[in-house]
Amino acid sequence: MRSPVLVSRTAERARLTAAVAGLGEGRGGLWVLRGDPGIGKSRLATAVASAAAEQGLEVLSGRAVPSGTPTPLRPLSEALLSWLRTHEVPEDRLLAPYLPTLARLAPQLGPVAADGTSSVMLLGEALLRLARTVPAPGMVLVVEDLHWADPETLALVEYLADNAQAVPLLVVATSRLHESPTAGAMLVELERRRSAEIVDLLPMGDADVTAVARACLGAEPPAEVERWLQRYSAGYPLLVEEMLADLRDAGVLAERDGSWALAGPLPVMVPRPFVRSVEGRLAEVGPAARDVATAAAMLGVEFDWRPVADALGLSEGTVADALRELRDQRLVVAASPDRFGFRHALTREAVLTGLLAPERSRLAALLAAVLAARTPDRAVAAEDHHQLAELFEAAGDDTRAVELWLATARDAIDRGALVSAGEAIGRALRRCAPGSGLESRAREAEVEVHALAGDVPRALAAGERLAAELGGEPARLAAVRLRLARALLAGGQWDDAEAMLAAADGHDPAEEHVLAARLALGREDDAAAAERASAALAGIGEDRPEIACEAWEVLGRAARARDFVAAEDAFESGYRLADARDLPLWRCRLLAALGSLDLAARRPTEDRLVAARRAALDAGAIATAARIEVELNLVRVRYLELDEALAAVDNAIMMMGRLRLPDLATAYLLRAATHGLAGRTEAMEADVTAALGLPMDEGLRAVGVPGHIRSFVALAHGRYDEARTQLAMAMEYHRRIPSMPFSLRGFWALLETARTGDGAAAREEVRSGPQANSPHNSFALRYADAIALGRAGERAEAERVFADAEWGLPGREPWPELHARLLVAVAAARATDGERRSRGSGTASTAWSATVSPRRRPAAGSRCGRRASPCRARPPAPSGCRRISSGSG
Repeated sequence: MRSPVLVSRTAERARLTAAVAGLGEGRGGLWVLRGDPGIGKSRLATAVASAAAEQGLEVLSGRAVPSGTPTPLRPLSEALLSWLRTHEVPEDRLLAPYLPTLARLAPQLGPVAADGTSSVMLLGEALLRLARTVPAPGMVLVVEDLHWADPETLALVEYLADNAQAVPLLVVATSRLHESPTAGAMLVELERRRSAEIVDLLPMGDADVTAVARACLGAEPPAEVERWLQRYSAGYPLLVEEMLADLRDAGVLAERDGSWALAGPLPVMVPRPFVRSVEGRLAEVGPAARDVATAAAMLGVEFDWRPVADALGLSEGTVADALRELRDQRLVVAASPDRFGFRHALTREAVLTGLLAPERSRLAALLAAVLAARTPDRAVAAEDHHQLAELFEAAGDDTRAVELWLATARDAIDRGALVSAGEAIGRALRRCAPGSGLESRAREAEVEVHALAGDVPRALAAGERLAAELGGEPARLAAVRLRLARALLAGGQWDDAEAMLAAADGHDPAEEHVLAARLALGREDDAAAAERASAALAGIGEDRPEIACEAWEVLGRAARARDFVAAEDAFESGYRLADARDLPLWRCRLLAALGSLDLAARRPTEDRLVAARRAALDAGAIATAARIEVELNLVRVRYLELDEALAAVDNAIMMMGRLRLPDLATAYLLRAATHGLAGRTEAMEADVTAALGLPMDEGLRAVGVPGHIRSFVALAHGRYDEARTQLAMAMEYHRRIPSMPFSLRGFWALLETARTGDGAAAREEVRSGPQANSPHNSFALRYADAIALGRAGERAEAERVFADAEWGLPGREPWPELHARLLVAVAAARATDGERRSRGSGTASTAWSATVSPRRRPAAGSRCGRRASPCRARPPAPSGCRRISSGSG
């Protein structure tokens, strides 16, 4: 494992770099790096010293050490002696009188001057003279661990601070914040009179923690390790290194072929130096404060002091005094008037590390009894369930613990936090008696979580096992069958899902309606899907918001192929409900649905899809995240970001294959398009063949392959007649099944118009057909209209229609837009050339040519600004998510 270079502290390094640069102009001073142990003070000081040495400056370095009787001026002696091993003191008449004083630090410089009251001042002046006389542009003096320095060293540093501003001597000192009252008071006073710059180092952010881990390992850390370090390292670089070393030594983290992988579960691991630090601070407080600290640690990182007082039988005054002692030792901080918290999660874990098992069990039982007695008079919050579950588990009361873990799982399911729900169910199952009623309830929750997450294989495996055990309980069996039907629908197994729904008939009419709607949607029966989804909404209103959200999602998907605006309205209605009721899973699904509409924009954007993917991963909805990844690639290929698209779709194919999702064929087709755009024809055909060999809706086979893959690639390479032929093939099927979304219908009309000289029938078919108000279809259709009007001699109207399609579109231009504009330009040039020949004149008309001028303001009465306008660059974000989707691509 590597010793990392400094990979964070960007702002602090910038300030110190400027200070080093000031030496070249004769400006020095004192800079103090202050913070907790392990925060990175020494590493930053070392980085500054190395940078100074690389610039040709002289660097001296020494440190103070903890001692009952510290050696006077030890850091300065160490710094000068080390420097003299490779350097000579300059022969300078201004420095010579001070050599006897410097000899006090380094005897080889000659006889030592007689000690006196002015010796510290003279020694400081000698160092200032040395900095002036060395041949380098300046000198950097590093003094480590100033909090352990003797009084003479502190006095010398103070003298240098007051007198180095006009001398090329930069003193860089490190100091802990609360270790030495004397050093702390001196630094406060120096800062007050502007003789020192104090740099307080705070814990690193998550990105810097990851950067330190990457530097230590020499490669990307596994994602689980990254999150674990961010949670438990407290943002301290030293702890990141220690924890990684402990993982490697324990065999939990192993290097394989140049990359790192987990070989076991991640523990709650507190670095040994940090444990010793916390134990040392606990030893400084009284017995009551230690008891309060250990009991509070059982409650979590943040805690209410009142249950602690009740459990320990302590008065309010005693607890207040104890908390004051713990605060003075930098172990706890006030979080609110009634709550306190440990300085970070690692402090709490270090306190718990010192507890023996019997002591932990005793405290857990006392606290659980106090908290459980408080809950009957008020609604129990989700965090209360979780906290009580942990306490009863630690106290050894498995039955109460399992009941509370199941309540915790239900809380998480209701919020859509599927990862948390799965963790709670796992803890419940580990405590259940085999064959008990509690185990059966835990299995039911497990099926529900897997089904909601779209993890089809695990949902079916758990559900089939449970269904075999519930033969004598019809109501519970029907509920399990509905969850299995949901999993089967997620896997595209329509017939099996229909049979499972029939077996559960009558148990929950609202959920049956919405699942039947989803089944109809899968079978491309949009009318039936909309009817059943509307029935679900009519039956429940908003009393069951999760069912209502699903119904709105189905209504939006059913409308998407025929009416872009109606689809957007449905998705927005569902999103607003999910946001108002705090349903993260449905919030991310409906945000993803709205993001999918952004793909149909003339200039697609990915803001809402990126936000939805992040929310899906946070909620544990991995199937939703995989589908969003595929849709994100539709944005990337429109902007020819092919390397990023290929890497991401490879990952999506892996996830979808593992989950056996029906969208796997779509992912293969998207990768085929990516290869085709890059000119890799053989790879494209191989992926098309692989997709056709997978289960696939007939609409995707007949419309998607020619209409979205082959035509798309041909268009990108300028093979317009080939693109037109492929689009015509897709249109043949689309006329029979208009519910299949087909975002290139407008391009078909444009190509028919530009390449045949007519195209009137194609334009009318797109204009009167489904999804005519989709921006991507509409702008291409308007281009085709402009071509036709120009050919007919209606020049002013052609110009107006073209300007209407062009106006008000910020952001990058995707490549299909450039090809569309090229088709218009070529048609305009041909029409103008024909007009010139027919007139027999050398003067070309400019009226029709104006239709290819960029972005004229639309004429009065044009459709821009209306909600269904084809020149909308993107649909508006729903209420509550505009901050996510600001800006254009």
